[in-house]
Amino acid sequence: MYIFLICLLITISLSNVYCGSCHITGKAKRKVADCSSRGFSNVPRDLPADIVKLDLRRNSIVNIPAKAFIRYRNLQELILDGNRIASLEENTFAGLEKLNSLSMQDNNLDLNVSYHFNTSIFTPLVSLKTLKIERNMNKSNGGEVLYPFFGELHNLSVLAVDLSIYPVFKNSGLNKLTKLNTLKFDYCYLNTMTNKTFSDMPATVVNITFTGCIIHSVAEANFLRPFPSLNRLLLKRVCVEYESALKILYPFQNKTMEEINFNEVNPGFCDGAVKSPNAVIITANMMKYLQNICVRKLLMIKIGIVDFKPHSLLFYKRPECFEVMVFSGNRFSIMNGFKITELITLSKQLTSLSRFQFSGILESSSPYESTASSGISTECGVTRYSILHNNRKDAIQVTVPFPQNLKSLMLSNFIGVEGTVPQTIKFNNISSLTTLDLSYFRMTHFPDILFNGTNRLIEIDLSGIDSTLYSGRDNIPLLTKVKVIRLKHARLGITFKRRRKIFSLVPAITRLDISYNFLRYVPNDAFKSNINLFTLNMSYNLFSEIPIAVMALSKLRHLNLEHNTLQTINLTLRNWFDLQNKRTKITLHLVGNVFKCNCENSDFILWLFHTKIKFDNNNITFKCSLVNGTITNTRKVYEEFHQLFSHCKSEIWLRVGICLLVGFVALTLPIAIVVNFRLRIAYCIYRTFKTVVEKDMQSKFRYDIYVSCADDCLGWVKTL
Repeated sequence: MYIFLICLLITISLSNVYCGSCHITGKAKRKVADCSSRGFSNVPRDLPADIVKLDLRRNSIVNIPAKAFIRYRNLQELILDGNRIASLEENTFAGLEKLNSLSMQDNNLDLNVSYHFNTSIFTPLVSLKTLKIERNMNKSNGGEVLYPFFGELHNLSVLAVDLSIYPVFKNSGLNKLTKLNTLKFDYCYLNTMTNKTFSDMPATVVNITFTGCIIHSVAEANFLRPFPSLNRLLLKRVCVEYESALKILYPFQNKTMEEINFNEVNPGFCDGAVKSPNAVIITANMMKYLQNICVRKLLMIKIGIVDFKPHSLLFYKRPECFEVMVFSGNRFSIMNGFKITELITLSKQLTSLSRFQFSGILESSSPYESTASSGISTECGVTRYSILHNNRKDAIQVTVPFPQNLKSLMLSNFIGVEGTVPQTIKFNNISSLTTLDLSYFRMTHFPDILFNGTNRLIEIDLSGIDSTLYSGRDNIPLLTKVKVIRLKHARLGITFKRRRKIFSLVPAITRLDISYNFLRYVPNDAFKSNINLFTLNMSYNLFSEIPIAVMALSKLRHLNLEHNTLQTINLTLRNWFDLQNKRTKITLHLVGNVFKCNCENSDFILWLFHTKIKFDNNNITFKCSLVNGTITNTRKVYEEFHQLFSHCKSEIWLRVGICLLVGFVALTLPIAIVVNFRLRIAYCIYRTFKTVVEKDMQSKFRYDIYVSCADDCLGWVKTL
């Protein structure tokens, strides 16, 4: 009895506990209460007192009374996001001296009203390091907003709050917070960027994020001067003229910054029903402040840049500082006229650059721009225009110098113009390159890629490029050592129909992605050359059964078949998966398929729950279609297996009975014929035998039988 009680106590202590409708996990100093989406209108008071994290997001709490959390003195993290909290009473957070993080996003907390009835509302939170109260402001509030007092949060390092049209921080006490280093402004309704906007902010801030601001006037140059130590600046979906966005960098000239990230900074995103950027042309005057900053990461994403002038976008005083440069989602050419000259010059100066990402137009459609004098060398010493103009067939080779430390090159979503992709591209100094992304690069032919230096390329993305352009080749040197390759939207179906063994071009791959190719089949010997492949993604295709080609992959550990048209897995493959699981602990992804749950597939349903293979759906609740067309899931079918498939055995016995009956008839009928006509059959055999003998002996017998007898039996013979 005592042993039973001890075992019971151990089981209870190790298992998850449900207190009321909250889910309690962990133990000792790691106990967590998940009360999210439970419909609470008040803070629960019956939870364990020693919880360190309380998640109350997505409930219906409107008001939080005083000392609502007094019971939970060990609380370190409190999440109140997505409620309807409109007011906080005095001493709401009493007892939470150990709280490190407080989040009250997506509520109705008015900065002008909800905090000012009690200016010391945050006083008990002496250990608080992160405070998130953004996405609460009502846009209709167009007057001045007096921000609440934060001056007693001496350990606060991260503050996320809304930014009103006319913010007033004078009495907020923020300038007293010596540890505050990160500001995040969401629901940003700031109307103007003036020199006095942040005059009452602490100088310790190093990270600032602006999201969703709509700026109607030209920014003042000293808008960010109160933050002399600013290291990271992020503007996301900020509707302001790009010239103004670059202007606020004025205070940071001749300084070093970790990151400048301008993402969708353009008034066009907030103008009209169609959210698209206005056309932006970069000039040297716009870039004059940025060019004097030593910045490690520079990102200009979806700015609407359609062109740039000389000594602007590709001209910097401290190019050796760059480690990451991203110019994605724009529409400007980088390979025509003076631009290629500046690009070549800049690439030689980017000694620390490890990642470069660019998408746009490969080159101008005008054939009158010369490239011979701008840094591109050709084997035949002529310009691209002369080749196109004279319609020559000579192959042109373009040499592209790489920054010596470049590890990742992404040239995705390029819009090429006819004639701009050369026959041969030669990469110089690629010894550091490990990742190459050419996805959705529009081209009509795949160039020969040459290189000098050691080939260390590990990962390449050729998604969106027609695989028939290169699949017929015997060898592509750049791909021979690649470990990871992505071939989404690569028209592999046509390649397979032409019986081309495309995967032999990448014999060393360990990870392959061929999703989104509308494949119905894969040749049985498709992976014959890929003995090291252990991750295969075949999702979002049209496979009705798993290709047997996967059985050639002895090292396979992950097979993704999500969102195909699989209805079952046959016995041969099930046995192979079980055997493979003993070798590599395979994981099978099957979500998005609709299996057939009928008598023929009953063994497959049982296998799903008996096999030791790991599935992407841990509960094994894959969609399943019953005989009557009802859609359910495999878990329910398994739980009701006897009820759903009990009639399957009667069908089996009926089939067995029919087979036995047919066999009995087939066996009995010949026997009956032989017994009933045995004499005739024997006589027929005799006559046949006699004919053969007479033919062999070349004689004709008069009688059929000869009888030899003694004299005393002569009378009996005559009688017979």
